[in-house]
Amino acid sequence: MEIPPEAVLVDTRPRAAYEAGHLPGARHLDLSAPKLRLRDEAELKALEAGLTDLFQELGLRSPVILYDEGLTSRLCRTAFFLGLGGLEVELWTEGWEAHATERNEPKPQRSDTIARLRRDWLLTADEAAKHPLLLDVRSPEEHQGKVHPPCCPRGGRIPGSQNAPLELFLELDKVLKRLGLEPGQEVGLYCHSGARSAVAFFVLRSLGVRARNYLGSMHEWLGEGLPTEP
Repeated sequence: MEIPPEAVLVDTRPRAAYEAGHLPGARHLDLSAPKLRLRDEAELKALEAGLTDLFQELGLRSPVILYDEGLTSRLCRTAFFLGLGGLEVELWTEGWEAHATERNEPKPQRSDTIARLRRDWLLTADEAAKHPLLLDVRSPEEHQGKVHPPCCPRGGRIPGSQNAPLELFLELDKVLKRLGLEPGQEVGLYCHSGARSAVAFFVLRSLGVRARNYLGSMHEWLGEGLPTEP
């Protein structure tokens, strides 16, 4: 990949890997962990304000090129937050290792970037509940409620959702046919914490599907006491 001179580089790998060597000028950022409640306008505005602070502190501006150890959920959830805030984001999933690296962490100048949420990227819980085509990208066992993470009180799925395990999205030439999707179609996505579904989001967006990610996913859904199947 040829890196545009105006691009900002973001390394989403673990801190230890970043410190061992990263692309010159790359900032370190991993937004795979934060779990936010996003159900009303006040909470969406608070997210927008928080992203503005983050963008300005790290000197982020468009375009942003993010890289990791392949197409990871860590990479995609971080990129989703940045893109949700209005930045132009591009995922660099391979090949960066062939470039020169450094160990010094840059001290970026603050930017004046102001976040503006792309609402067409996001599903809230209430929107997910009534979405006509909602795909659960977790494993079949999770979708069926047979297993669940220890942070959740129980298993289950959002009523009416269809299971589309993440593995289906990793063969780009087959995913649309397998899922019966067409470019221009809108589809909602969720998983446990909006990370795996962020991977599916970027895959479908790259294929022309108007994907929307329920960022809170089952972690928020269960925490809000919303109904589940089975």
